[in-house]
Amino acid sequence: MKKRILSSILACSLLFTAVGTPGIAFADDFDNQIEQKNKEINELKSQQAGLQSQISELEGEVASINAEAEALFAKLQTLNEETEVLKQEIADLEVRIERREEAIRKQARDVQVNGNQANLIDAVLNADSLTDAIGRVQAMSTIVNANNDLVTQQKEDQQAVKDKKAENDQKMVEINESQVALEAQKGELVRSQADLAVAKADLAIQQSSKESEKADLADRKAKAEAERARIAEEERLIAEAAAEARRQEQAANSSNSNTNESTSNSTINNSGNTNTNTGNSNNNSNNNVEAPSTPETPVTPAPSVPETPSVPETPAPTPAPAPSGNSSAVIAEAYKHLGKPYVWGGKGPDVFDCSGFTSYVYRNATGREIGGWTVPQESAGTRISVGEAQAGDLYFWGSAGGTHHVAIALGGGQYIHAPSPGQSVSVSSVGAWAPSFAVRM
Repeated sequence: MKKRILSSILACSLLFTAVGTPGIAFADDFDNQIEQKNKEINELKSQQAGLQSQISELEGEVASINAEAEALFAKLQTLNEETEVLKQEIADLEVRIERREEAIRKQARDVQVNGNQANLIDAVLNADSLTDAIGRVQAMSTIVNANNDLVTQQKEDQQAVKDKKAENDQKMVEINESQVALEAQKGELVRSQADLAVAKADLAIQQSSKESEKADLADRKAKAEAERARIAEEERLIAEAAAEARRQEQAANSSNSNTNESTSNSTINNSGNTNTNTGNSNNNSNNNVEAPSTPETPVTPAPSVPETPSVPETPAPTPAPAPSGNSSAVIAEAYKHLGKPYVWGGKGPDVFDCSGFTSYVYRNATGREIGGWTVPQESAGTRISVGEAQAGDLYFWGSAGGTHHVAIALGGGQYIHAPSPGQSVSVSSVGAWAPSFAVRM
């Protein structure tokens, strides 16, 4: 009976061990889950590659726009040089015209006082011969005609120069309009690049999360497999203990059978003495002691699989508030970059375009982000007139929403800016090139 109880206990222990580890039955599912994570990670990598391709395409468009802008700026520089030449030619012509007009005025006074006819008569009368008289008349006529032709030519040249200057001014207007379009297109591309960069970063975060989940699954799988191996070993030990118990029970049953057979034979042989045999039989019955039972093997309860502790999310640090604007700090930062070359699209610290310069200066002097090109920078403060601008404010060239140049006011009608290709960061005045409006920063 005790052996049967022992066997039942061993069987129950085996059953409880199996039931006590519900997670082990799903250990094989970890491979499927890990494979699923791998697919998700590969999909995210594919999306990242697609976004990178778009970013590269946009960078190519930016490079193309850069080349177009450089060509426009080179043309603008050529026009500026031609304008300077034309201005000098006009100035020289005006001087010559003024001198010749003075001579013409003198000649006119002579004609008015003495009369052109009298001068002609004097020339003829004072001639030594007819040939000399004819020569003098022709000479005077040639001089007068030459003066008239010279004045006419000068006027024509002056008008031609003015026409060229007007044509040149029109070309500069067209170039400014092209610059406005390029600046707007650059802003659009910059925004697109920023959006794609954010999307790429988001995918990278998702990939990192999936990698972490995959690592967690792998760790849980390893623990589950270790637990399953432990349970298998425990089952083996329990099975061995049960087999040994059955063997000992069979041995005990065999010993009892032999003892009972011997007692029966003794009873038959001593049938004459009933009381004695009965007493012996009772004694034999009392002396039938079962074989000692094997002590029960203690069953170690299966420890439950420890849950992976969840990592508490670290709250994102609250960004420090940006320092307030400081005009002296802005001016000091701007002056640090005097002489650095202009490059369209340059954002510093070694090369700048106009909006890249103002953006870089404000970011480093005050911590403010005022935008990467001229149009968003128009909204960085309050629009004011050019005459109201103070040191640290911004000057803009062009109409609101379509500006093509920006500079930092220094006060006193001066400003510092990155002018154009071939030039460097420098100081200029509103008298030399007047801005369209200003923004109070």
